[in-house]
Amino acid sequence: MDALDLLEQQHRDVCALLSRLVEASPVGAGSDEAFYAALRAVEAHVRVEEAYVYIACASRLGDDASVREAREEHTRILDAARVALAMSRTAPQFAAVIAALRERFEKHADVEEDVVFPKLKRSLTDEELDVLGEEIERSYNRLLAGADETRTSKTRPSEDASRAEPHMRRGVRRPAPRGAI
Repeated sequence: MDALDLLEQQHRDVCALLSRLVEASPVGAGSDEAFYAALRAVEAHVRVEEAYVYIACASRLGDDASVREAREEHTRILDAARVALAMSRTAPQFAAVIAALRERFEKHADVEEDVVFPKLKRSLTDEELDVLGEEIERSYNRLLAGADETRTSKTRPSEDASRAEPHMRRGVRRPAPRGAI
């Protein structure tokens, strides 16, 4: 599958997960599983883009300002996710944090799809985009599968990051569930 088509689909999927959290009443209501699934999808998406897309951008586009800004947005997205993870879901400001994360992710998707992806598409062949898409899909699924293993084994999600590829080990961390240790 074309890497850019795949990433655009991930943008839509992650935005939908975050929207469900924002639209829940109260915000974030529902299962812990839905909350953590949304944040893990955010993290996995950002990590695969860092590991594959922005490496390709650097080699093909050089030091492009719009690419640099889009990449910096990843740090802000992960920071917002960390704030949400550290916060009590009953805190008064929790709704604003989740809404800000969704808005930041939507902005990220718009910048990539409108600016970065067209530049990258012009610099890669269809075959290169397909190979890149296969690598992204495998890595993304592996990161999400690691998250699923974490939930079933009752370990912390940050521990599955240690099993990920070396360039993907910096992860969104969440505290252990109350009474887990």
